[in-house]
Amino acid sequence: MSPYFLTILMLQLNARRIAQLKEHECQIAVEDVMYMLIFSKFSEIRVPLVPKLSRCIYNGRLEIGPSKDWELESIHSFEVLEMIKEHVCTVIGLRANSSVTDSWATTEIQRLQLGRVYAASVLYGYFLKSASLRHYLEQCIAVSHHNVHLSCRTVRQYPESISHGLTNIVFRRISNMQSGSAGQGSIKQDWQRGKLRCYVMGFDAETLQRCAKLKSKEAVNLIEKHSSALFGNDNTGSLENDEVILTSFSSLKRLVLEAVAFGSFLWDTEEYVNSIFKLSEN
Repeated sequence: MSPYFLTILMLQLNARRIAQLKEHECQIAVEDVMYMLIFSKFSEIRVPLVPKLSRCIYNGRLEIGPSKDWELESIHSFEVLEMIKEHVCTVIGLRANSSVTDSWATTEIQRLQLGRVYAASVLYGYFLKSASLRHYLEQCIAVSHHNVHLSCRTVRQYPESISHGLTNIVFRRISNMQSGSAGQGSIKQDWQRGKLRCYVMGFDAETLQRCAKLKSKEAVNLIEKHSSALFGNDNTGSLENDEVILTSFSSLKRLVLEAVAFGSFLWDTEEYVNSIFKLSEN
């Protein structure tokens, strides 16, 4: 190969490498922005994110305070909150009708298992936000069709990624109808009939996967980085740790509620950022 063609090849390789580095740097910057937006949402409800777990362990026991349960639950609708409470009871083993004494009882859990529970709860919060909005939009379209004779297309016929424009239009239309329409009572009855739990249980495998799947690679990276920062080894950052942690059910509940809120905020943030900067498809 002649020196001329070798030089051209090297320049092309360098240009490709520079483009890849710039793309990687841009992705990191976008992830940082997304994380700050999520952090600001927690600040709005006056809930500090749990720091690195090692900072919360005193005399071999993990204690997280204050609980902030009410603030973390207040961001969800009643139907979503019902499903979240069931999730909390399932993953930490605390009864739904438990007393304050039960909540402060001690239990043991492996650090690795706790990290998995946290990550799964983030994904559950993301799924609930996606499913509840899908449910809400379907109800909006049904009510709109009933009252103003709109097209009978359902939300399933719209693209999977619903734009903010459509979402805002539907929300604004329903808000106006609820405040000014004489049929307000019938609208409320329609909402009450459409239980979110029954709606989610009616999902087929494809719809379930679509609502549960993270839409962007940035969201995937964000969860991995956040989980690693929270549960990772102080030296290596690795999550592979079989250390057994002594803690209370109250602290476990705090972690799970935070994780669910994180997933919900992640969904909002992903939608907002993607409307400004095209995220990488997962």
